[in-house]
Amino acid sequence: MEKVGAGAAVMEPINCPCCKQPVAAPTLEIVVDRYDVTPLQARILGAVWRGKGMPVQTERIFDAMYVDDADGGPSPTRMYAAFKVALCHLRTRLEGSGIGIENVGYRQGYRLVMPGEIAPARRS
Repeated sequence: MEKVGAGAAVMEPINCPCCKQPVAAPTLEIVVDRYDVTPLQARILGAVWRGKGMPVQTERIFDAMYVDDADGGPSPTRMYAAFKVALCHLRTRLEGSGIGIENVGYRQGYRLVMPGEIAPARRS
């Protein structure tokens, strides 16, 4: 593990669960397995992962969270609260991996950030 630059995050190498070799571009399954992600967190990560770095609307993430619920999940208020808690826990689990989920902007959704990726410049 190496720390590059002042205050840079320490990135742990991600190894394949089968052969234990370092993986340059991990799959969703490898990340879920490596970081012991819960099923709800995996659904959130999966929805954002499928966005391939592009913004994914929150409603789309909600759909992924409650795909098995015949009623579509709880009320929007409770759904959002559950999402925020699960997202916070997921971000904590992914610390040090270089993989992150960032808020794109008000009502614009969330996007996946992978190791080595430079975040787009924000407008002033």
